[in-house]
Amino acid sequence: MGTTRGCFAALLVFFISIHTAAGTPDSLKVTERKDSIIEAKITADKYTETVSRSQTGHKRLESPDFIYGNVVFSSPDLVKAIQNLPGVNSGTELMSGLYVHGGEGSDNLFLLDGVPMYQISHLGGLFSSFNTDIVEHLDFYKSGFPARYGGRMSSVVDISTHSGDFNGYHGTFMIGLIDGRIQFEGPIVKDRTSFNIAFRRSWMDAVLGPAISIVNKRNKDGETIGGTYSFYDINASVTHKFSDDNILSLRFYHGRDHLKLKLDTQPSAPGYTDGEYQTFSGTDNLHTDIAWGNTLASLDWAYRLQDNLKMKTVLYYTGSNADVWYYWHACPSPENEDDTSMEETNYSRINDIALNTDFSWIPHGSHHIKFGASCQFHIYSPARQSMSAVGDIGDESNASLHYTGSEFALYAEDEMIFRDRFSLNLGLRYAMSGVPGKIWNRLEPRIALNVECTGNIKFKVSYTEMNQFAHLVSTTYLDIPTNCWLPSTKNIAPMHSRQVAGGIYCSLPHNIRLNVEGWYKTMDNLLEYSGANALFPPLDTWETSFNKGRGRSYGIETEFGWNSEKLSLTAYYTLSWSQRKFDTVWPDWYSHRYDNRHKLTLMGRWEISKKVDIYASWNYNSGSWMTVATHIYNPGEAFERVYTRPNNVNLPDYHRLDLGANFRKTSKKGLEHIWNIGIYNAYNRKNVVFVAVDEREDNSLYGTGRAIFPIIPSFSYTLKF
Repeated sequence: MGTTRGCFAALLVFFISIHTAAGTPDSLKVTERKDSIIEAKITADKYTETVSRSQTGHKRLESPDFIYGNVVFSSPDLVKAIQNLPGVNSGTELMSGLYVHGGEGSDNLFLLDGVPMYQISHLGGLFSSFNTDIVEHLDFYKSGFPARYGGRMSSVVDISTHSGDFNGYHGTFMIGLIDGRIQFEGPIVKDRTSFNIAFRRSWMDAVLGPAISIVNKRNKDGETIGGTYSFYDINASVTHKFSDDNILSLRFYHGRDHLKLKLDTQPSAPGYTDGEYQTFSGTDNLHTDIAWGNTLASLDWAYRLQDNLKMKTVLYYTGSNADVWYYWHACPSPENEDDTSMEETNYSRINDIALNTDFSWIPHGSHHIKFGASCQFHIYSPARQSMSAVGDIGDESNASLHYTGSEFALYAEDEMIFRDRFSLNLGLRYAMSGVPGKIWNRLEPRIALNVECTGNIKFKVSYTEMNQFAHLVSTTYLDIPTNCWLPSTKNIAPMHSRQVAGGIYCSLPHNIRLNVEGWYKTMDNLLEYSGANALFPPLDTWETSFNKGRGRSYGIETEFGWNSEKLSLTAYYTLSWSQRKFDTVWPDWYSHRYDNRHKLTLMGRWEISKKVDIYASWNYNSGSWMTVATHIYNPGEAFERVYTRPNNVNLPDYHRLDLGANFRKTSKKGLEHIWNIGIYNAYNRKNVVFVAVDEREDNSLYGTGRAIFPIIPSFSYTLKF
């Protein structure tokens, strides 16, 4: 600890001492005058434009960027907009997976107004948890992370929502095929206090009910199916301005999914038992009930201490929970004369309380210093209950864990400008995690350099280290509620990544932009399930049921774009490698499941008139990987499936075309009506999601690719008032 404090203090001294050495750019000297409050604020605003110039791998997306592109069921999706970007793999089709620079998917930091969110999707990823009606913009980092971010090792998605309008009332109403949204904002006290509220809900439950009833009426074999699914989320905020320099905000988010499925059969199975002919009858049951979601609440205080010094303090709570109930019952049959049943309940809980304080200081035009601290207290409490019975013989098992832990971080970073040609972001973050029996201490250096070769060509390079103290324990690759979060312990080290990135960024004539960026990234202390097939991860033995390994990822990504007043065209291409090495699994490096060698995204938008605009997006990537058996080994009469290296089969390449159009009309009363028509997978490409392996009569194996999503048309109506 003494060494850590010394390093941190030395860095602060360096930041302070270097102020006099950097010099003030001539273009900013005029705004350095302190005889006017307005001019002092202009200094801060002008510098804000340059604060991210040094960072590699940074992309800001505004509200319109969520609308055009991958819009499924005419519902704009924030995460799917990020999936289009280079260096990002989306994983399973139509899900909200985010595998950034070879990451694991659970190593992305999602911040909603500065508050971390654990469950970032509805319906297993079909929809993200973020209502775009209330989102102002997001900052996405995949390399060159500023020191103010920490806790995850692959990417940062920093989402900012709108504060309510302080002067007038207005809102948005949308109705689509399977969900609807409403958003409303305005002043509580004009020019002083405002509110903003947004609510979204699916009505798949209303659609599924009649559809299931029709299916059951047509079913003649005694089988009855049932089920319902719905999700909702709500965002709300109240903002009060004591003055323009003293603002207090109260924010709230709650989202919930609920899925119920059941299958009841009434078989009549005749057969011989003990030489006598009998008829077995009864009811077989298969029922499940799953509920999961997030709750976030925060109190934000933003205060300008001086013209060039601002403070922001956030006190927040964030929690995630998932409840999975499963019941199976089989009536007597010729094969089994006894009733057989199993009931299992799986709970997963994580609750955080935290306080963050950040300062932004501009001592003069050459420096923008940010420093601060954060303290988080975690409670992890997964549990499982299981009961099974065969006839009169029953068995019951229970397992639960309870971890409490804390995370503490200090950081400082300085964005320095040297004579308009060079900018350097130098930062250091100290992170500490404490659990019973162990304290993990980590230093995370961050450095990013920007060199402006000409006014239109820039060269950037960065080096970052990140640590992640929380692990998503899972037995599958899917983001489903059976997974649970658990902390690093004295036996499980934090995940750690190192990444070097660099590139050239060009603004060419005729509104053409060309960016080429490369990266090399290593990842340590990764976990991968090593047990038998199971839906729920083990609890009592989780520390020994997962192999520990490492990963690496490297590649080149390119962005090429052209914009005019009416037409926008963009092409993203990524050439990448993503590999894993688990010594207890395989002695050499092997491909990660989402090691997609090539990824190409072509996007276009044409504003035909103020009333009509159309857009298209074509997505291609090399196939993902799966581990499948290659042949059968037969020692005597025991057949065993034989596997070669992990992820030994490359699935077919993936591609699809999405089309959409918006038709707008503004009434005399100023109301804007928008009709959206969209087509997902317009040419009905059957993209393989997984491979099913079966045996022939001669005991040889063959695989069959299975596709899930066909062409999907959609429609929605939006009213802005």
